[in-house]
Amino acid sequence: MTCKFCGRDKKLIDAHIIPRSFFRIDSTDRQPLRLVTNVEGRYPQKVRKGVYDSSILCEQCERIFSPWDDYADEIFLKSWDTFQKVGPGQVLAFSLPSYDYPKLKLFFMSLAWRASVSTHMMFDNVCLGPRESILKDMIRRKDPGMSDDFGVILQAFDDTNVGILNPMKERFSGVRFIRFYLSHLIAFVKVDSRPFFEPFSSYALGSGAMLTVLQKSFWGSPERALMRDRKSTRLNSSHIT
Repeated sequence: MTCKFCGRDKKLIDAHIIPRSFFRIDSTDRQPLRLVTNVEGRYPQKVRKGVYDSSILCEQCERIFSPWDDYADEIFLKSWDTFQKVGPGQVLAFSLPSYDYPKLKLFFMSLAWRASVSTHMMFDNVCLGPRESILKDMIRRKDPGMSDDFGVILQAFDDTNVGILNPMKERFSGVRFIRFYLSHLIAFVKVDSRPFFEPFSSYALGSGAMLTVLQKSFWGSPERALMRDRKSTRLNSSHIT
């Protein structure tokens, strides 16, 4: 089959779009994770290894993404406790004094590209259109671009014990984003050629030396309600529980 990254006819592998570590899979847990959807005609599926797609990448190309996936795992999972809480009294954000911008930006860019070419139902909402080829070319050149180029804004729930929702299309002042859920982390990846606007431009990756992740309360959030009510029809969605 043809690898969607290198374009060569090669054996394809089970490639994760969202890295397996973000599903927080416990191999000792007797109850495997389930992919739950409210799309009519689709039923819950067991996902013992997380969500993967065997139709997009060969092993050699998948290895290109591995250092970026590992870096995101190190930052947001293994080292999350090292983030500083920002705000007088109420926590408004989490921050790190420094980070590797190219590595982290390329992780989110590669995440958006993988989701856009995936045939898995969890990523049905992700479509980049003509910008898919632009994004793939930047990833091939390992070029993170400037903060406006497929720019990224980050939020994090104040609770790390959450499920994963499928990506959703968003528009803010007409500018198109894809919202990704990665455990407690929420990433807004700009898929529009138009530039950021305030206040987004101040918090985008690459806008400063510090990594800033805005805080979001999980209690009372639409996400919590959706994860709790698996029959909810307010969003056409899938999620992992």
